[in-house]
Amino acid sequence: MNGPTLPAQLPAEHAMIPVVVSYASETARHDAAFADELRALAQGAARAISATGLDARWVNAAAPDADADDLVAAARGVIVLGGADVDPALYGAHPDGAWMDSADAAADAFEAALIGGALERGVPLLTICRGTQLLNVVCGGTLIQDLGDGMHREPNQDMVTHPVEIHAGTHLAEVLGAGAHDVRSGHHQAVGTLGTGLVVSAIAPDGVVEAIEGQDARWIVGVQWHPEEAESDPAQLQLLLADFASAARESGPIVDEPARIPAA
Repeated sequence: MNGPTLPAQLPAEHAMIPVVVSYASETARHDAAFADELRALAQGAARAISATGLDARWVNAAAPDADADDLVAAARGVIVLGGADVDPALYGAHPDGAWMDSADAAADAFEAALIGGALERGVPLLTICRGTQLLNVVCGGTLIQDLGDGMHREPNQDMVTHPVEIHAGTHLAEVLGAGAHDVRSGHHQAVGTLGTGLVVSAIAPDGVVEAIEGQDARWIVGVQWHPEEAESDPAQLQLLLADFASAARESGPIVDEPARIPAA
């Protein structure tokens, strides 16, 4: 599988906006159940991305078929989806637990380069779960390696529902609204020390960081939860992608051509 299967045609009124979407379900270091879960999440993201009028160039981070810098140079936005835990060596720590069995050095290196390129070029950047953790690390931050079971992850469940509080005055509040929102998440790691140039835009009731964003005017938003998950409120991803697409449209010329459809 080279990427999620997208609809063959977009509504005619949508001009195509080229973006890069990175996912990491196709790696030998993931067991079958985890790979299937990540694939289902990517399919949910694919449907919403396509409906927003974004011409997505899907890349498997574990085996990329192009250079990260070249991809960012040709794109008007970058989206990094969820996946395995980030290797703690990237933020100067030692692994604390057996979870490192699913870490993938190739995916870490590629997506770190993709995020770094987006930050350097100033193109809009949307990250989800692992992508948000990696964004924080690329900006010099650290991660909490294991939250344990509870609010953010429960045994034998892929996802749990819990509230988050979106801080007023943030860009995320402009998009989704300030205050309490129910979200779907399934993570045992989270932002620790905040990276340079970032601010916290949402937290969970236990104080765990649930969203970060850029301090400046660039469009940089990272959510720890999964708005692309099947039982999530679809409006969350729709609103995020619509705002992301608007920023991407303003970041450069729009490509008015048929979408490149990844092979199933």
